[in-house]
Amino acid sequence: MTSSSDTKQGCDGMASRPRDSSTAKRYERLKLLAAGLDFATYIFVPLAVLLTGLSTYIRDVVYSDISANPVLGASVYAFCAVLFMAVLTFPLSWWSGFRLEHRFALSRETFGRWLLDWFKGLGVRMVFTVAAVAGLYALLAYTGPYWWVWATVALCMVSLLMVVIFPVLLMPIFFKFEPLPDGDLRDTLLELAARVGTAVRGAYIWKLGEQTVKANAALAGWGRTRRIIVSDTLLDNFDDDEVEVVIAHELGHQVNRDIPRMFVVQVVVIAIGMFVTDLALRQWSDSFGLNGALDDIANLPLLALALTAVTAVSVPLVNTYSRRRETAADDFALEVTGKRAEFVSAMEKLGEVNLAVRDPHWLQETLLHSHPSIGRRVRRAQED
Repeated sequence: MTSSSDTKQGCDGMASRPRDSSTAKRYERLKLLAAGLDFATYIFVPLAVLLTGLSTYIRDVVYSDISANPVLGASVYAFCAVLFMAVLTFPLSWWSGFRLEHRFALSRETFGRWLLDWFKGLGVRMVFTVAAVAGLYALLAYTGPYWWVWATVALCMVSLLMVVIFPVLLMPIFFKFEPLPDGDLRDTLLELAARVGTAVRGAYIWKLGEQTVKANAALAGWGRTRRIIVSDTLLDNFDDDEVEVVIAHELGHQVNRDIPRMFVVQVVVIAIGMFVTDLALRQWSDSFGLNGALDDIANLPLLALALTAVTAVSVPLVNTYSRRRETAADDFALEVTGKRAEFVSAMEKLGEVNLAVRDPHWLQETLLHSHPSIGRRVRRAQED
């Protein structure tokens, strides 16, 4: 997705209160602080549960009072763990997702609306986490020493399914959509998609304006669910040529086959994650007072720690590859539209409304950013 907007009058007074680089840096520092605290929580809490013996106590209670079946027991454990972590991190979620966004004039949400979305997110996270844990423990219990291979296959299939259902089942939980009205812009976007050989179901307005001043656009879905979505905030603050280059960038991902490329990367990361988890369970299941069985539900915090460790190592590598693909999509947008000035203005507006640091420290960009910096994208467009 490509976020963007500008400083026109009518966008919550943003034009009368310019966002300077120091404001963007403060916002980014605070968001990074929140992300770091959240990550630390998901390291230290599972570790504490293991070291204190709490995990074995939970297992004994579940097995004695609910079910000794590892799949059902793991599902109960996962449900309680997700609920506990959500409650524990709620103050941080409020500070990062509501308080900071209002402090920097990025959010339009009331607290009630934000809280409703938080509960929706918890519900979605609960369903997927419990299902994933139940599936993993079924494989641990019934497929033998190569459970991690089957787990890799299953998770990859789920990932493909998510690409298909994301725009039609998941996004509508949090956002409203409506067809983009007939007119020049709709015709331009659909003609652009047809010209580059990408079939889309249609073009839709993504109703972001009730929640944020940020703008966004995407080519969402796969096959028959693929559609162009453009936020109302982008339509309000960008001219048609700028919207066109933003969508051209999204179409570039499709034409450049970035979805299958990134899926291959995801397969590799998932396979490594499952393999490392298998090694961790075999190496340390006898530690922390566990019984040594791979399908012991008391292993769940150890499983979570192994996956978190793989994620921490893989994210910078995946981000590096992602930035290359984003650059290729930028190049495609410039080539297919020929609108360099409009591309530059769209990137400038993106940085303005999202409070993006124009030129972050190279190490920060390398480790944390899935997209090239605004400054880098603008300079590349101007130099070619």
